[in-house]
Amino acid sequence: MKLNAVPPIDVGTHVCHLYEGEDDLKEVTIPFIRDGLRAGDYCLYASDGATSDYWLRELEDQGIDVSSARMAGSLVVIGTKSWRERCYAGSIAMARGVLTLVDSQLDEFPSLRIAGDLGWAADPLVSAEMLCHWEATANLVFQGLPARVICQYDIARCEPAFLHAALRTHPIVLYKGRRVRNPHYEAPLILEQEPKLNGCTNDANAVAAMLARLLSKSS
Repeated sequence: MKLNAVPPIDVGTHVCHLYEGEDDLKEVTIPFIRDGLRAGDYCLYASDGATSDYWLRELEDQGIDVSSARMAGSLVVIGTKSWRERCYAGSIAMARGVLTLVDSQLDEFPSLRIAGDLGWAADPLVSAEMLCHWEATANLVFQGLPARVICQYDIARCEPAFLHAALRTHPIVLYKGRRVRNPHYEAPLILEQEPKLNGCTNDANAVAAMLARLLSKSS
């Protein structure tokens, strides 16, 4: 199946993808990585569910020479555990790790693409409050960098508090095939008043109302 291009994502942008099911996940992930490889970017994908072999086969099906990309170092697919564990040390340590990754690749590649479903609720659990602070901080980390970043959240598997954190901290949301300028974005305020605003609601009805509002907005 030929997949279309992902909705446009500007360089230096930190985007949230709220997905429902495997097909929805693939329809964003594969074109995002495929188009990055074709542009000569460094591409990193962190998979919470399927194995790296699964994603490599999917990319091959889209005409990507996966073997050459991996040999060139432009394609890396990893599990999420090692990436998620960086968050336990706090947002500053996480930011340093990301900047080190970016700096290490910019000598060889013009830009980076990073995406992943990091399974924040997996054992050991990252708290929604810690996640909220990290995602708010990430906007500052990626601003101005030659990088495009997609954080992916499975609506069916994530607790409402994690979805609430995601909705509060990403300026752009990909949802139901649409690119939406997020009316719930408040990351600067969260950082200005930390830790006062780090808490996220676990009220499923409140989060459902936020999602419904997204559908009423245009990009």
